[in-house]
Amino acid sequence: MNERESITAYAHSIKKLKKECSDKGLSEDEFRKLYFESLNTIEEGDNKLSNISRSFVTKRKFLLILLLILTIYSIKYICCNVLCNLQELIYPGLRLIRQISIPFISLFPALTELYQEPCLIQNPFYTIIDMDCWPCSTVTNVHQIYDPQPLHQQHAAPFIYETDQEQVDTKKLRNLYFRNKELFDKESSKIVMNNKFHLAPSNVFQNQQDIEDRNLYVWKINNLNLARILRQLIPRAKVVPKFGQSTERFIIIDSSHSDFNIPDTECNFAFLLVLSGTRTVTLYPAEECKHQCKSIEVDLKESYLLWYNWWYWRPVVQQSNGNSTFVAHVGSYC
Repeated sequence: MNERESITAYAHSIKKLKKECSDKGLSEDEFRKLYFESLNTIEEGDNKLSNISRSFVTKRKFLLILLLILTIYSIKYICCNVLCNLQELIYPGLRLIRQISIPFISLFPALTELYQEPCLIQNPFYTIIDMDCWPCSTVTNVHQIYDPQPLHQQHAAPFIYETDQEQVDTKKLRNLYFRNKELFDKESSKIVMNNKFHLAPSNVFQNQQDIEDRNLYVWKINNLNLARILRQLIPRAKVVPKFGQSTERFIIIDSSHSDFNIPDTECNFAFLLVLSGTRTVTLYPAEECKHQCKSIEVDLKESYLLWYNWWYWRPVVQQSNGNSTFVAHVGSYC
């Protein structure tokens, strides 16, 4: 209906209403007075609604501006709190995900083949802002314990203990590799030598003399099937809980007797298990905690395990004057 039709319909309605009022005995002057009073009432109602609407819009704009100002002034505080609380939930969340996923991975080990990390590059400049360093600030030495229990404490101090681990030298590793050569070559085909070169496991284990020829080998294993095979020689340590251990493991073979850094692990609760040989390990505080925490040293004998929290400590194996080849296993859990 257009404007002309609306006006025509309105005029027709007024005429009809006027006729009904006349039939009821209402004079023309009374009808006109009643008509204008009704128009005034409608106009006053419209003005009142308009005022209420304008007042509501004004208040809403004021509240939005006030909220924006408060957000701008408190954004730093909010971000700091969110990041702090989020960091506390990262590892419990990862632990829960692992507990849920382990039954599926146990039934379908091939699922671990879907996890690949060729494009992951560690950021050497990554630091945590305002990191709480009190857990390492009070640590002055590494204690030895005699009754190890699985740990999930975020701020526990590093410690060592003697395990029931049998000696695993390069000959045993070599035999394990050749018994499962096809699987090792498929799933873990690269060994880092001297932090410079990548070699195939067959090139490393082909000659026993080459392994002991003053080199450092770091063999990363990140597959469930290989982890199960490795368990034949290296059972799960008592300090490691049944659920939560990372699939990622490192086998370190050092015949160079030089110092080297222990690789960074996937989870923060990490351990270094000596399979053969003896070395001194220095735990340096993380970059964020150097101003509060001190370096500590510990002598690791064969079959001893060093437990530490990767958030606060960076272990470095010191050089040695001995002739024995150092073999170690590095793992972690969340």
